[in-house]
Amino acid sequence: MEKARQVFKAKDEYFIRNGAILLEKQISCNQGILDDRQVAIKVKGPLNLWSIEKTIDFFLNEVTIKQLISHKNVVRLYGCCLETEIPILVSEFYPKGTVFSHLHGQGIEVTCPISWLDRVRIATETSYALCFMHCGRSRPIVHLDVKSSSILLNESFTAKLANFGSAVSIAPGEDYFQGISVEGTFGYIDPEYQETLRVTEKCDVYSFGVVLVEFLTGRNPSVMLRRCTNLVDDFAFSMEKNCILQIVDDVVQSQGSNEDIQAFAELAMRCIKKKGYERPTMREVTLELRRYNIL
Repeated sequence: MEKARQVFKAKDEYFIRNGAILLEKQISCNQGILDDRQVAIKVKGPLNLWSIEKTIDFFLNEVTIKQLISHKNVVRLYGCCLETEIPILVSEFYPKGTVFSHLHGQGIEVTCPISWLDRVRIATETSYALCFMHCGRSRPIVHLDVKSSSILLNESFTAKLANFGSAVSIAPGEDYFQGISVEGTFGYIDPEYQETLRVTEKCDVYSFGVVLVEFLTGRNPSVMLRRCTNLVDDFAFSMEKNCILQIVDDVVQSQGSNEDIQAFAELAMRCIKKKGYERPTMREVTLELRRYNIL
């Protein structure tokens, strides 16, 4: 806590750069220096349209959830500052940015696209974090905002899951948490959850499936949705017509075998089924990714 206050109060001494490594409408994450190490400082975004109460709840929820999760593929929270109107969070800094930036070339200069083997490994590492959240505790935790910009990369391109402000903990003995409004990022949100507002682990499975499709195709699901097209529908149509290679990213097609690409695509297809009961569990997804034995 004290360290977080130091970063905020002495930013002229430590410096906080204006260039954001992660910038969305509601949240801005900037780079800073604390005790001679780089840290990420998450603050209210410049385009934040939420109420003060919702923004505070979002930040405090991230702190609460992070305290419940300790995993090698989850971003570590160092502390937070509660002396400001909106809390300020200080966490590990990841110099390689987000998977989203590497796939779509936004926020950083992409000199070399993520290889096929790295995409499979990053997907597997992310699944480890989600599987732990769903199965490693008596109260399952649902992330509710799984997307490529929620996956950070360190120097060795190891995946770290971030952005827990929307996460929900399901009470023991309950099958779901009843939400009051839709959380998440359009293009990745489970359609069944959008209809019922019932939060289950299968919400994350669907969103993770969209990320797998994104890895395969190199296409941005949110941008496609704004253009009145749907990445999931396009992908499902290609799978149905057995022409998946027509929409696969050039890097994937040049580096992956047809057999491996097809297996990866079939797993993605199961994750994005319209109904939650038709989707695999995150444990099953993780086991299948490991069985590919591509690494």
